[in-house]
Amino acid sequence: MNGERPAFDGIVMDIRMPELDGLEVTRRIRRLESETGSPRKPIIALTANAFAEDREKCLEIGFDDFLTKPMDREDLIACLSKTMKKDRSA
Repeated sequence: MNGERPAFDGIVMDIRMPELDGLEVTRRIRRLESETGSPRKPIIALTANAFAEDREKCLEIGFDDFLTKPMDREDLIACLSKTMKKDRSA
């Protein structure tokens, strides 16, 4: 790979991860994008918390959308399609 990072179009970020949770990772990604002028990558939150306040908190932090576990294939496809379409129109 010649030291290059692989390209990707977006991120599905689990909120609960060991050591560093998805909320903090997303904060850091958004801060780095801002500091470097990098294009904003779509980030979708993946969580078992389905309350409206959980969704609002994720969107405030910088997530572009929100999926709850367990998710089914159709929900994932619809969310990716909506988020990526929104990203391309921005």
